[in-house]
Amino acid sequence: MKAIFVHLSGSKRGKTESFTDSKIGIGTDSSCNLRFNLLTDKNTSPLHAEINLKECDYILKDLDSSKGTFVNNRVIKEVVIHDGDLIEFGDNGPRIRFRIKAEEGDVCKPFREMLADSMDLAREPHKGRRLITATSFLKNLLTEAFTQSSFRFKLVTLLIFFLTTVGTGTLFYTIYSSLTETTKRVELLEFESAIGEKIIKDFSKGICLIQCSFSLVDEVSGEPLKAWNSGRLLTNNLTGTGFIISNSGKVLTNRHVVEPGWNQTANFIPTEPGLKPRIEVLRAFFPNVKEPVLLKLEKISEVADVALLSFEPEGMDISVLELDLSGMDAIEGEPVVLLGYPAGMNALFAKTDPDIAKEISKLPFLEAAQELSNHHLIKPISTQGHISDVLNERIIYDALTTVGGSGGPLFNNKGKVIAINYGIFRGFSGANFGVPIKYAIELIEDEKH
Repeated sequence: MKAIFVHLSGSKRGKTESFTDSKIGIGTDSSCNLRFNLLTDKNTSPLHAEINLKECDYILKDLDSSKGTFVNNRVIKEVVIHDGDLIEFGDNGPRIRFRIKAEEGDVCKPFREMLADSMDLAREPHKGRRLITATSFLKNLLTEAFTQSSFRFKLVTLLIFFLTTVGTGTLFYTIYSSLTETTKRVELLEFESAIGEKIIKDFSKGICLIQCSFSLVDEVSGEPLKAWNSGRLLTNNLTGTGFIISNSGKVLTNRHVVEPGWNQTANFIPTEPGLKPRIEVLRAFFPNVKEPVLLKLEKISEVADVALLSFEPEGMDISVLELDLSGMDAIEGEPVVLLGYPAGMNALFAKTDPDIAKEISKLPFLEAAQELSNHHLIKPISTQGHISDVLNERIIYDALTTVGGSGGPLFNNKGKVIAINYGIFRGFSGANFGVPIKYAIELIEDEKH
């Protein structure tokens, strides 16, 4: 196999390098295979990282670099890298696109492909003759293993072949049936995992952390509550999640995120009689965008917990999410992926360095979010699960979330948004609720008219 590096920035911008070595040193030191310029690529350490080829996997390891190593905008210590991954050597350091090219004679065929090919080869000429089919399958699998696999896999395959050949014809059939079922399960698990990874990679940039700061106003006098000793305006704060649905900057979220006090069963923020909330600040932070954007409330639904917002996206690198316009892609038992900011900024604090988190947590609500953004710490959290029930007014699923995840998009296995997360089953973490996306589509259509 050949490792290819397409330089997107840094001193080698526009160049492409390739290596067939099993170990690739990366840094500014003269001993490195992938060598950057010491003077211009200042955020790259002399011995920054290395890539090792092990059993057909390229493994990237950070060598305690001063500025860190990032894969798809996430800091790593050691990780398997794949074709198409974006790698950055140091914060704001040189960025490369990693590619893998299979050379003639490579023997790294994935096991799932060996299984599938062997089954296809065995089934076609022996339809209906199960014993012969099973024997042919094992023969084909053994051939594939010794011509297309790594050394470790050859040893494993030898052991499997030895164990299976000592049995009777009945045992052959049992093994064949078991492998067929295992293959289906492996394919399903790999499919679900791949879908989750793709959704996170493709759409994270379109998921925003919403900050809402509001005061309480006396309905009779119209005066907001203030501190008796200082006269300072008293404000309450909440966080939620939103996601982009158009290049023009349209954003969907929950109504209770932008209308504090509405439907208190969803909001968990009680208000006193005679007082009404008034929003003082409504803004959003997007991943890899340091400055917040101001949000404007365009329309709220009168029948569901949905709100349509907007902002000015000029100059921003954003991801637009695709909605399930058919309303037919929410199916019981199907896998789902949920993105959002459950637990709000507390979850973001938990993911970062304790010393940094301690300092940021001391800041006021608005300033703390800005500091998190300055440190590139605002990134949505993903959870996966399955749909347990599809009702007219709600979709029920077991992808975990909590307060702060309100307004997050729920994706099906086609990468389409089928619901907007709005609530949790209090006292039971096994079920959460989403507003079917049809209500959002109705709101969007009403706003156009």
